[in-house]
Amino acid sequence: MSQPPPLTPASVVWLRREGGVAHFPGLARPRCIRCARYSEAQRDELWRLLSSAEAGRAAGREEAQGADRRRFCLSVEDADGASLWSLTLAEEALPGGLLEWWRRADDEAKNEGDP
Repeated sequence: MSQPPPLTPASVVWLRREGGVAHFPGLARPRCIRCARYSEAQRDELWRLLSSAEAGRAAGREEAQGADRRRFCLSVEDADGASLWSLTLAEEALPGGLLEWWRRADDEAKNEGDP
């Protein structure tokens, strides 16, 4: 697919880490970003990072894949859970800001008891 759709309060962004030599359930658990919890400026920042990830993949910045390589699967869903956009890329190609969103989503889930 091409660029991610604009993020609205109804959007849900999923960040999932896969692969690697060892499996760590805490790192493999999908992270959910419910856009309704964030301001328009924060949603715009997240959208720019998702677009940057797509642009990096399209420009060929994707690293060689292997059994021991970690990948990030990114997706955007609407409020009904319908997939609007998805992308899988090597962890090395992930914009640093998205990794920070991934970490924050984990912290929020721990604090709020989200699945």
